[in-house]
Amino acid sequence: MRIRYIALLLFAYAGAVGAHGLQRSVGTGQAVVITLADDEGGRFAFEAYEVYRTGEDRPFQAGQSDRLGRIAFLPDQPGSWRIRAFSKDGHGLDFTLTTDAAAKVVETDKPLIDRHARQVVGIAALLGLFGCLAVFLKRRQSST
Repeated sequence: MRIRYIALLLFAYAGAVGAHGLQRSVGTGQAVVITLADDEGGRFAFEAYEVYRTGEDRPFQAGQSDRLGRIAFLPDQPGSWRIRAFSKDGHGLDFTLTTDAAAKVVETDKPLIDRHARQVVGIAALLGLFGCLAVFLKRRQSST
C-alpha cells in the first residue's frame, strides 16, 4: 500500500516537473546586424536597444548590444524597422531602416546632422554667443 501511495505521488508531481521544461531549436537565418560606435570609434558595448516595427508601440525585440557594440535581429517580414539604442548617461540614437522579403537592408535614413555639421553648428553658436557678449559690453561701455 505504501509503495502505491509513493508511486501515486510521484506520478502526480511528474506533470508539474514537465511544465518547467524548455524546448529549443537551433537554426540560421538572414539577420540584420548593426554595429554602434561613438564618434571616437569606441564601442557602444552592453547598452540597451529596442527594435520596433513601424507603427507599433511594443518592441519586436529588446536587449543589450554585445561586447563589440553589435545589435542583431531577424525581421519576420519586409518593411520599416525603428531602432533605438541608448545608454544610461543619455547617449544614443534613433533611426529607421527598411528590409526586403529576404531580410536584407534596402534603405536606412541618414542622420539630420552628421558629425562635421554638428561641429560647424557648435562653433557658430560659440561665435554668436561671444558676438552678443561683445555687443553688450560695447553698449555698456559707451553708456558710461
